[in-house]
Order: sequence, then structure tokens, then C-alpha cells
Amino acid sequence: MFGLEGSLIPPGKDGARAKAVVAGFDPDSIAEMQRLLDTSDVDMVESQLLVLKKVSPGTYLGLGKVQALEEALVRTGAEFAVIDTDLSPNQVRNLEKAVKKPVLDRYGVILEIFHRHGRTKEAKTQVELARLLYLQSRLTHLWTHFGRQGAGGKGNRGMGEKQLEVDRRILARRVALLKKRLTEIQKERGIRRAARRDVLKVALVGYTNAGKSTLLNALTKSHVVAEDKLFVTLDPSVRMLDPFCHPPLVAIDTVGFIRNLPHGLVASFRATLEELNDADLLLHVVDGSSKTARDEMTVTEEILKDLELDDTPRIVVLNKSDLVDGAGAKNQLRLISPGAIRISALNPGDVDKVRDLVMEHFRGRMEIWEVVIPYAEGKLESQIQAHGQIEAVKYLEKGIFYRLRIDQIWAKKLGLDRFPPAKGMVR
Repeated sequence: MFGLEGSLIPPGKDGARAKAVVAGFDPDSIAEMQRLLDTSDVDMVESQLLVLKKVSPGTYLGLGKVQALEEALVRTGAEFAVIDTDLSPNQVRNLEKAVKKPVLDRYGVILEIFHRHGRTKEAKTQVELARLLYLQSRLTHLWTHFGRQGAGGKGNRGMGEKQLEVDRRILARRVALLKKRLTEIQKERGIRRAARRDVLKVALVGYTNAGKSTLLNALTKSHVVAEDKLFVTLDPSVRMLDPFCHPPLVAIDTVGFIRNLPHGLVASFRATLEELNDADLLLHVVDGSSKTARDEMTVTEEILKDLELDDTPRIVVLNKSDLVDGAGAKNQLRLISPGAIRISALNPGDVDKVRDLVMEHFRGRMEIWEVVIPYAEGKLESQIQAHGQIEAVKYLEKGIFYRLRIDQIWAKKLGLDRFPPAKGMVR
């Protein structure tokens, strides 16, 4: 570890990419860790697939596995080791003593990626808070590189102990400030959401790197950053999908999910994830070309359940179908989520199909209403034009007759009363 401000990942030699040895317990998870490290500009030079019969309280790994890890670090010249699970501060400290190199756990690697990818003030605040909470219990470990004096009076404390006390106070004050700032951000975001309450919202959710940002760009003709890396999008992006729909329809891109997403990050990004609570529809985007697509779907579904979004309507989109070759692979694609739409976000025709499905979903919630708006109710007249799709208009003695399609929820909000059709009224 390199202090409160520096990177959690050690630098490479002579400006080259850092090298890491990864020890993990599942091949798919190790493969994912390789992608996480690549996103952090780190090369995984060796991986060790371990079978753990029991967890060692002190080092998590048994003595033989620790020795094998140390030998791999020496053999490959790697700067640090990664244990593909969450470790306690004591376990990290003991492992580092044993292998004589820095050690990061899964949480630390993901935190570092978030730290590098935060672009807006909100994302940076969220990530910094999660990062400091992660380091809070690891401060003793951060200063073990200073010599300490074991015994003596009040004035006989080592440099590391003095710095440790200073850092604890600084960190506590900073955490309190960030929590206050996030509360203010949450209020501001609530105000922005309230301003969009008259708008239909479809939120794109899914595993990281499933292609959500690419699909959002295609659907809305916008330019949200989209790269073939994990966790490029940390901030929710709101773009107009159809300004001519009544009411208007916006699409919202959100932070991607991942297996074992650290609870600290979920807590810090709570304000961002609350955007999903107001969504009228979820587009669950899945990387159909991934060998672990079904597992990735399950991870997303579990996180949505934790966020109490079980009842929100959703459409499953199997993206990147252009990367699936062979009849067998395409048949397997159909089994990932029966009934899901298979697309490539790079194919305009496929994007149109997604847009049509979204529009069809919202049209399906609409009912035909016939109402008469008195001439004096100009505000109500503008509201039904904003929230309904007008099919027929007729000027009567008592007011304006409208035949329109409108969501029943909005009909109730506006207090509309159905008008008995007059004789001879054209339908």
C-alpha cells in the first residue's frame, strides 16, 4: 500500500505496466480478474487455481499455497500478488510479510478501477468515500514500513505511530465531510429526478461491459463514453430517447454490476442507483457472447432484488450476438434467456427493434379515454396533450372533446372523467 493519496497498485519497473500473480478459486473469476487488471494497466503474468479445504485465519491461504505464491512472485518478477477474494487487513499484512511483496484483494482491485474512472464530482466523491472506508481499517498496515519502538514512555513513539495517529484524524474528518457531501448530492439528485417525474424512464442495467453505453448511444444518437473495458461508466447518463412521445421518454445508463460487488461500493453509489427506483422499465443488457452470460444475468438479477426492483417491468436484451459464431453457439445463446431479444448494438436494424419493443411496452399501458375539457381549463388541456397521444379532437359547446391514449396512472393523476360518447360521434 502506498499511502492515502497514492494508487493501491504498485508501479511497474521503468515505466512499464505492473505485473501481478493472481491466486483464485474459480476459473471464470480468475479470467474476470485478468480483465480487471488489464483495465488497471496491469499484466497478469501467472495465475494459480487453488482448492481451499479450509480458510487459514491468519493468511486465508495455507502454508504450502503461500510458499507457492512467493515462489511465483520471485520467478515472474511480478510487483505484487492478487488474492481473488476479500481479505481482512490482518490477512493482507500477514501475507505480505510471508511473500515479501504487496498483496491486494478483489475489493482493492475494483476500488482502484473505480478510483481511476471517476470523472464527475459525484463519482469522485462516491469512490473516495468507499476508498477511505476500505483504508480505514488498514491504516496500521499502511505505516508498517516505518520503524517502531516497542516500549518506552510517552515521548518514545516511532515515526509510524505518530503518522498513524495523524492519518486517523485526517481520515475521520474526510469521511465525515464526504458523507455530508453525498447527502447533499442525494438531495440534488432527488430534485433532478422530481423534475423528470412527468417523463417516462427506461433504465439500462446489466453486468459491466455488456454494452449498455453503446446501446444507449445507438438508441439516443448520443456520445456517452463506451470502451471495451470494465467499469468505464460510473455516472448515470440520461438521454432523450423519443422527444415526440407523450409523455417524453428518456433512457438512463447506470454503473455496471459485477459478481461480489463490494458492499462499500454499493453503499457509496446508493444515490446513483436510486435512479433505478424511478424507472418505468428496465432494459437488462446481457453480453450474449460471454461464456458466463447466464451467471452474469444471475448476478444482475440478485443485485436488482437487493435494490427491491423485483416488480419493475423489464426487457432482456442479449447483446453482441454478432460475436457468436456457429449453429451450436447460437442455439446456446437462445437458452441464456428464452424470449429475450438478440441484437448487436452496432446494427441499426437491431437497435430499431429494441426501440420498437420499448415503445410497444409503453403503448401497451395506455388506454383509450374520451374526455371533454372545459374551455376555461387551459392547464388541463396542455397536460393531456403532454401525457397522452391525441387521436381525435372535436369542439363542443361545453368544451373540447378529446379521444386519446393515455397511461391509466396519468389519467388518475390528472383527475380525468370519461365522457359518454355522443350520438353520431366519429370513432
